[in-house]
Amino acid sequence: MASVRGTKTDQLGAVILAGGKSTRLLDKCFSTLGNKELIVHVFEEIHDVTQEIVIVAKSPEQAQRLQHLLPVARIVTDEMKEQSPLIGLLAGLRAITAPYVFAAACDTPFIKPAVIRFLFQRAIGNDGAVMIGDRRMLEPICAVYRRDSALRAAAQSIGNKQMSMLEMVRKLRKLARVPEEEVRKVDPQLLTFRNINTPEDLASARDSTI
Repeated sequence: MASVRGTKTDQLGAVILAGGKSTRLLDKCFSTLGNKELIVHVFEEIHDVTQEIVIVAKSPEQAQRLQHLLPVARIVTDEMKEQSPLIGLLAGLRAITAPYVFAAACDTPFIKPAVIRFLFQRAIGNDGAVMIGDRRMLEPICAVYRRDSALRAAAQSIGNKQMSMLEMVRKLRKLARVPEEEVRKVDPQLLTFRNINTPEDLASARDSTI
């Protein structure tokens, strides 16, 4: 298997989900960590791997604020009033041109570019590559998908009123389920999958980066 560092990613784009209700940490994508907004952390780490990045906002107002913060980014808004990660992903998939897409949340500031490259490598020739944890739980965000396959699966799930990301993943017949221990080889602490969901999470993250 080729090294992760040497993996060519010119066929990879990325979708960052900045919408969502954020009930526990309001406007969390604009919360700061190390004097930098969470969304900026995520964008910069992904930009190390691919320049085709689409950020999905939940409203025109949020989109305007994001565009001011990240003027080089392409911003789109959710196409439906109901908000869910899957709806946001569908909007992003429709805007991306690359055949493979890395899906990320705006609250994962510790994403490792090596993990993106590793999952992309595993996704090639499949419908996607998703980490499976030690409890057999899939991680559908911070995953790589074949754009066309994910686009069909997401649209079908939403059409059936199945709004879970896992419902989309279940429709991908040729999915690489990557064991957690393999991902740990490039990200020993699995920091890529660490979410900032609450004020306590944010305080802990700030303490850990001091």
